[in-house]
Amino acid sequence: MNEPALFVSPSQSGGQVFDCDERASLSCTDGIPERPVLAAQVQLIGEMPETGFTERQWLLQRDGRFVQVTELLYRIAEYADGTHTLTEIAEAVTQSTAWMVEAADVHQLLQDKLLPLGLIAPLAGERTTAHGSEETRRASSPLALSLRVQTLSPRLIDPLTRVLQVCYAPFLLFALVLVAGLFHRWLYHQHGITKSIEAALQTPGGLLLSLVLVCVAGMFHELGHAAALRYGGGRVRGMGIGLYLVYPVLYTDVTDSYRLGRWARVRTDLGGIYFHLLFALGLIVLFLASGYEVLLFAVVLINIEMLHQLLPLVRLDGYWLLADLTGIPDFFSQAGPFLRSMVATPQGKGEKLPPLKLWVTGVFSLYLFLVGPLLGYLVFRLLTDFPRFLSWTVEAFGKQTQIFAIGLHHGDLLRLLLASTQMLLLVLPVIGAVYIIVSLASSAARALWR
Repeated sequence: MNEPALFVSPSQSGGQVFDCDERASLSCTDGIPERPVLAAQVQLIGEMPETGFTERQWLLQRDGRFVQVTELLYRIAEYADGTHTLTEIAEAVTQSTAWMVEAADVHQLLQDKLLPLGLIAPLAGERTTAHGSEETRRASSPLALSLRVQTLSPRLIDPLTRVLQVCYAPFLLFALVLVAGLFHRWLYHQHGITKSIEAALQTPGGLLLSLVLVCVAGMFHELGHAAALRYGGGRVRGMGIGLYLVYPVLYTDVTDSYRLGRWARVRTDLGGIYFHLLFALGLIVLFLASGYEVLLFAVVLINIEMLHQLLPLVRLDGYWLLADLTGIPDFFSQAGPFLRSMVATPQGKGEKLPPLKLWVTGVFSLYLFLVGPLLGYLVFRLLTDFPRFLSWTVEAFGKQTQIFAIGLHHGDLLRLLLASTQMLLLVLPVIGAVYIIVSLASSAARALWR
């Protein structure tokens, strides 16, 4: 799965137009320096291309995380270089934008927006803790990738993507997709899949080989995201494994795609499915050369995984595809601010989303209308079925423990390996389910406390 997760949305970064009213006086006792400077590890990126917002949005980068702000906040950050006073920043912003800004307005925006986000260095001896709150919210979300471990660094990935990006050259891409389509048509309409299913079930080790090929295809899938990002002008930040919902998954950090145009982001989203298709094509060609039917069963499993990845319900490739087509960075993180922007709420009662384009508003509303109740139903079933699920898991785990003990007694390494693997597969869904329940409970508690 591609995982552009390192992003602070406009609902957290003050991405709305501010009315700048004149204030009587300024003070530096609240941590705002007279000559503000950007914090360490903060970079100015520029305008965010092709978004779903009616107003232009801008990007800064902080510790590898993109922060989306309005042009007014971006221009203030641009002139916060340690040499300009608040008055000089106000004059420069007034000259370069449509806003009439006073020094008091700059002070207020630094205090309320840029400093809490960790974008401006505080005075010596001052501390700001608010910029860690966004990371805490993301880490506790049951729909976020958790327990992630990076296994491949950009240094190891770059040489591969430098070669594989050639697959996205328009002519070659079109030719490969066309050939893959023709071969799949032959598989399903002429050859059929009955023989391959029988071969996988009846051949010793056939199912195991199929699962291994599916896992290898999953790794190739992640390289597809990375190569697509490289082709569009971005750079992958790493690959690894993590826990999503209740299952372990592979992920590719394609956060850098946020600074690319819409179609470069879409290409990155579909890159994994494209490479899945190429891997399946390779297996079909290998079958034609060897006649080994189990390979075609692996192709069927890969095709099912491709369809699964296109689902927009959770953060699979289909979810990010829909988000990038509409120009909204992340549906789930924007749901609350979006709903508050659609209904009348008291001033200052929670962040609201900046105005969206009309068709984007329609898509977002329809998405929440369809997906919200479905996710609610799934959570309800998780809570009500968890005691029964836990009971079944404990019973199955006990049986596997007995098998493990027998294998240990007889020195049967194969039995020990299979029993250990089965116990691990039984435990992981329980850990994921407990994690989701605890996250939901803590989120509800924080909401009630606020």
